[in-house]
Amino acid sequence: MSAPTAPPQSIAALTELLEQTRKASGGRLLALHTDLARSPAVLAAYLGVRRAGGDYRTLAPTVRAAIMLAVGAANDGTYSQAIATQLAISVGMSPEQTVAVRTGQVADAHLAALLAVMREAPVNTGRVTDAAWAAATTAGWSTEQLIEAFVFLALTVFVDYFTHYARTDLDVPPAPPVPSEGSIR
Repeated sequence: MSAPTAPPQSIAALTELLEQTRKASGGRLLALHTDLARSPAVLAAYLGVRRAGGDYRTLAPTVRAAIMLAVGAANDGTYSQAIATQLAISVGMSPEQTVAVRTGQVADAHLAALLAVMREAPVNTGRVTDAAWAAATTAGWSTEQLIEAFVFLALTVFVDYFTHYARTDLDVPPAPPVPSEGSIR
């Protein structure tokens, strides 16, 4: 008995999704992508969140990268921290700045207030204290910006949970080590 084969329309849809992923990733498919592609539904869900963050973003690239670094650190997401570190460096952050974001040692009070919200949410199943939210709005973040930041939080949580679930191999350079893992949360 042979294994069932996917219908041609499923193969065509998967091929198209993988091509979109490759283009969105600078021409390279990562282990993350090939693991996601084991299910067209999972790959499409990932691409949908990623596309929403790309098509409707208003936050600066460094802010988006910082969100993903902070959330990945809060989630103990090795894969997301590695990817977010590469992204952060590509938009002008230094390796030292990426470590500072991951450890919550951000000197910029404006950004630190946003990242405090982003750190609370994943470790509290999405819940954020009124104090953290108020501190972020007092620091100048609008409600719209705080809501938009959720897209990048969601993308990072998706990657973290999926790579943990699928046991995805790390095929990108790891994020620089932090001075003390206990200082992340």
